[in-house]
Amino acid sequence: MNRDNNKIYISNSPFINGHKIIDFIWNAHLDENLNLWMDLHLESDKYDEEEEYKDDLEEIDDISEENAEKQLWINYDHCVISSTYWNNKGIKIPETEVSDFIKLNNKTFIIDPLPIEIENNQNLSFGVSMLGKDTIAQNEITFLDTNEFGIFDIKWKGKIANTYLGESDFDYDFYVYMKNIKFEGINVHPKLTREEVINFIKSNNLNDFELIITDESTLEKYIIKLKK
Repeated sequence: MNRDNNKIYISNSPFINGHKIIDFIWNAHLDENLNLWMDLHLESDKYDEEEEYKDDLEEIDDISEENAEKQLWINYDHCVISSTYWNNKGIKIPETEVSDFIKLNNKTFIIDPLPIEIENNQNLSFGVSMLGKDTIAQNEITFLDTNEFGIFDIKWKGKIANTYLGESDFDYDFYVYMKNIKFEGINVHPKLTREEVINFIKSNNLNDFELIITDESTLEKYIIKLKK
């Protein structure tokens, strides 16, 4: 599997050159119980965007196995892997690590290691849409420091089972290497008061962060951002 940056590569995919990533967000959220969770959201370009694929009569008449498989993937458009899109829980930051959770150089998280109970995939840290709403596990996420505070390279690999089409084996491996990803901040649960959030910041010595009032059209009233 080739490892160009800012692309996602999926094994057993008919598109061997991978897919450009058009959206990648790294942030976190503070739940109503003052627990901190790290979030990642990834969205690829359309599966056939970089292919010389044309929906003409010649292609329609092509009933080869390769073309049929490409048609199947194209029907599902693109890939999304996310802890926020389907309200999955994300990565729990232990209370003892909250004060320096942004110090992540060479930090690796192993999330939802196999084996898992596929029937309870709604309780997993991330959701995935690959060929329909599938199941993702065995995530290995590594942060590599850059020269700028709060900006990291992120390596992410894991396994996917095509549960939407009835499979249960994690036959698909994916790999992502994103360069220079900036931490976007901590979204605050709307039930928390300003005083509760300020106390959270102070008690955890988050001296590099500040509380910002968000736009009134958003669900969260506050967001905790890195100071400029």
